[in-house]
Amino acid sequence: MARSAAAKKVAKAASTGAGGKGAQTDRNLLFPAAIALVIVLGVVLIFVARDRRAENAPQGSPTLQDHWHSAYQVYVCDEVSPLAYPDDSGDDRTGIHSHGDGLMHIHPFVSTVSAQFATLGVFFEEIEVTLDDSALQLPNGTVLREGEFTCGTGDDAVDAELRVLKWNTLGAETPIGFRENLQGIRLNENGQLFVFAMVDPALDDEDIPRPDDAFLREYLGLPDEQRPIAENPSTDVGPTPEVPAEDAPDTTEGGGE
Repeated sequence: MARSAAAKKVAKAASTGAGGKGAQTDRNLLFPAAIALVIVLGVVLIFVARDRRAENAPQGSPTLQDHWHSAYQVYVCDEVSPLAYPDDSGDDRTGIHSHGDGLMHIHPFVSTVSAQFATLGVFFEEIEVTLDDSALQLPNGTVLREGEFTCGTGDDAVDAELRVLKWNTLGAETPIGFRENLQGIRLNENGQLFVFAMVDPALDDEDIPRPDDAFLREYLGLPDEQRPIAENPSTDVGPTPEVPAEDAPDTTEGGGE
């Protein structure tokens, strides 16, 4: 019996020893596998980070070396506003601003507003004027909102619609119309034309007047040392000179006839 008991103890010890060695072998295999997994994950994260940086990097124009100009006008119901947005060049933070001359001056100071990031949203934020998918602030400070402002009078009054028209080049005759994501509209060529319109939804884009481009054409032909030529918004230089507010289009509700 004693030998039998001893034999059992030896067998048990042998069994335990074998198990411990197997466990140690498993641990030896798991450690390099874990290291390999960490390396693989690290490589994947590097590629993901690189791709994200590439997506967020400026791609295209305008670059920090470009100095572009585009003309705009404001159209309410059936009238062109004679007012230009004010000169904000004295407190210019981005390089996409106004000199009060009816032009957008586009020469980005920082990469975050260059290339695909140069948009109408940057311009309107810089000059501290409201533009979103349902509201437009006029040069005289009045804010027109869809659902509140109407074109026409009496029984003919209809809720106005905000849209932006863009002529991609000076030679373009037909505009591209935008009714959403207005802040994201690209400023991606020199010499573009824009209309910020609050109009009857039934009005065709082609029936909205193309901005007068005479001043822009003249401006683009000037050497840099002669620009800007309309820093004082009280002058009558440019396509949309400042005039008394009472001569602006009627922006009361139902003001457009």
